[in-house]
Amino acid sequence: MIINYELNPPKILPKDYFSYSNLLDDIDNVKKKVKTLNEYSHSIHFTDSVLGIPRISSITMANIIKKYNDGIKISCSIRTRDRNLTSMYQIISDSILYNIESLLILLGDQPRDDLGTHNLLKPSRVVNLLNSQEFKKYIKLNLSIPNKIRNINTIQRKIDAKPYAFVTQSIESLKDLENIIDIIKPFDIKVIACIMLPSQKNKRSAELIGLNWQEYEKEPIEFIRNCGKIADEVLLTSPNHFALATEILKELR
Repeated sequence: MIINYELNPPKILPKDYFSYSNLLDDIDNVKKKVKTLNEYSHSIHFTDSVLGIPRISSITMANIIKKYNDGIKISCSIRTRDRNLTSMYQIISDSILYNIESLLILLGDQPRDDLGTHNLLKPSRVVNLLNSQEFKKYIKLNLSIPNKIRNINTIQRKIDAKPYAFVTQSIESLKDLENIIDIIKPFDIKVIACIMLPSQKNKRSAELIGLNWQEYEKEPIEFIRNCGKIADEVLLTSPNHFALATEILKELR
């Protein structure tokens, strides 16, 4: 079973003001987590300003980690909402130069302090364009899909973009994941199942995305193992309870 782990880069304004020293401390904290995770997970995935809260770039965070551990596999999320096509090209090129394994191209949540409106880049169109321009030869380009799919028509444009893999939103049930696999399998696209670890500390994060973990709350390890048998890879996330994550990763090893 291939197990990857998701980390959030440090917030830029954790207390509504910028502090360079605090940012460096937060970066060191991420480094320590990566050092621990490197023993138990196959790769690290850095998010991109989840919920629209400004954080340092996932690509910047990946580059920082690569400078002291170039052998570690890293993937990153990239929000199209915040960027135009020129900046997307820059990010893709930087990612290739930094030896990043793959990119999850997604729209992203609307920023809390949005000062204006602009034309949004559709992730599926971006991946389709980048694939046509041969970027796929140098980096894996992925797209996100819902944790429940009832009709293939709802994700047809994403399928047509031919990403390397689909990364699900946080899975709630094995049945939902099996249904996703049944739909995606004919198109030769890998599926990476995202799972949020059930914990009181993670409850608020689950509520924000409407996640109901009732099916696996009591037996998370068994659920993760079963998801690993169904999907090509598993992406674990535990945004507010890192100690639990390390315990579970040790059990899964």
